[in-house]
Amino acid sequence: MPENVKAVVDNSCYGCHNSESKNLKGKLKLNFDSFGSEYSAIKSASKLKEIAEVVSGGDMPPQKFLENNPDKALTDEDKKLLTDWATSESQKLMGK
Repeated sequence: MPENVKAVVDNSCYGCHNSESKNLKGKLKLNFDSFGSEYSAIKSASKLKEIAEVVSGGDMPPQKFLENNPDKALTDEDKKLLTDWATSESQKLMGK
């Protein structure tokens, strides 16, 4: 993961989507710690495609979470960066 993408993920996503998260739903839905170790290439590609969809659709981070953590909101630039990265990585994994 490029450093600029990692910085956005660390700020806005990783807190709920990691192995140590207390947010069971977030951790089970997507766990960044599992990329490259527990997720197969196909599952990783699927998760990356889903990241692109939920980020571009404005569904992540959730509005309820942002009410208490406004500093975790994604800017339009952050959304484009994450979406472009996730789409590109998904296509690489699928050999496109």
